[in-house]
Amino acid sequence: MSETPVDPDPPLGTAGAEALNEALVAFTGCIGEAVPDICSYGLTIGDSYVPFDPDETDPCDEDEAICSQVWVRVGDVTPSPSQGWDSDCATVMNLTLEVGVLRCIEIQGKGEAPTASEVLLAAMQSMSDMNVIYCAAMSCEVWSAIDAGTWVPLGPDGGQYGGIWTFTVEV
Repeated sequence: MSETPVDPDPPLGTAGAEALNEALVAFTGCIGEAVPDICSYGLTIGDSYVPFDPDETDPCDEDEAICSQVWVRVGDVTPSPSQGWDSDCATVMNLTLEVGVLRCIEIQGKGEAPTASEVLLAAMQSMSDMNVIYCAAMSCEVWSAIDAGTWVPLGPDGGQYGGIWTFTVEV
């Protein structure tokens, strides 16, 4: 039986990157589990949200698979030197996180607009989602500190509506 060698010099920042990834996944879970009637949720990167196909285990109807989603996206990361900072690696990072939700709204035939009642229901659901996401983010015990930014409503457009929160966390 051979033993797995231990790397005496692991890559710089590996432990911090692993801890950050675990925190992001846990935060995504806090948000995704809190928002009701969502097909799927996930963590994404990049300069904007990109719809993703749900996993096979996600409870999705075929019609809502793409447009009923919650996501957490890392918007930007800023290193912040702390007291006693004397190495090449920042000990504190400030992350801007985007937390968004999109839901389906029926597209009318022949280019007709949705009814006032349908738009009202979508707006009320969007405001409910805003509150649920805010409460989930602020009560998630992943971060030692979290600051809420702004909520930006989206849609209804192209059969979807929802919104995006921004939060800043220190790691």
